[in-house]
Amino acid sequence: MAVTILIVANDKAATASYASLFSKKEYAVRAAHSGRHAIREAKAHPPDAIVLDATSSRLNCKTIGRRLKSATSAPLLLITLPNAKVDSGINPAGVVPKPAVAKRLVARVKSAIESKPPRVLTIGKLALDLEKHKLTRGGKSFGLTPKEFALLKMLMERAGQVVSRKVLMKEVWQTDYLGDTRTLDVHIRWVRKKVEEDPSTPRRLLTARGEGYRFVKEEA
Repeated sequence: MAVTILIVANDKAATASYASLFSKKEYAVRAAHSGRHAIREAKAHPPDAIVLDATSSRLNCKTIGRRLKSATSAPLLLITLPNAKVDSGINPAGVVPKPAVAKRLVARVKSAIESKPPRVLTIGKLALDLEKHKLTRGGKSFGLTPKEFALLKMLMERAGQVVSRKVLMKEVWQTDYLGDTRTLDVHIRWVRKKVEEDPSTPRRLLTARGEGYRFVKEEA
């Protein structure tokens, strides 16, 4: 089966140029030319890796990078200008500076795919499928909305740590506004219905009063 690569750049000439570097026998390359298009493609056709051209003048690569990281578990690689600073919130699997893209990009993509973490995140009786965006608890399976998935993924990845409300709002909703976090509270309530046997007495997803939320590694 061919490895699927999603290439994100703001014009067709750029995506075609990058796509030409990948063997058609080994890779199925898809292209996106806007942030919305990239998210839509990533959800409809989950890729094995994503290449984002951070030199694209008409793309907000910081926002797109963060949204792609929330939407999919595929490793994200950035094409950048020499010595460009990379947003720490994106935490890419690889950075390929211009102009040596042709020599390095395919090798970095292969390396990122080979070292990709497991596609299922498991804690106790819970298993979060990072590709299908589904949760399994014991013998029950639950579908997740994009925001529920992003929220649960972040909390499970940081199990044992208190994740502040500010961080959750910034990473899941891409906002620094904390004037009204009722949306977060509602989503936490929805997630608890899926991860807890008794949501009214949570044992996995706990509230750290005045701080945020903590996902426990073992049931409390």
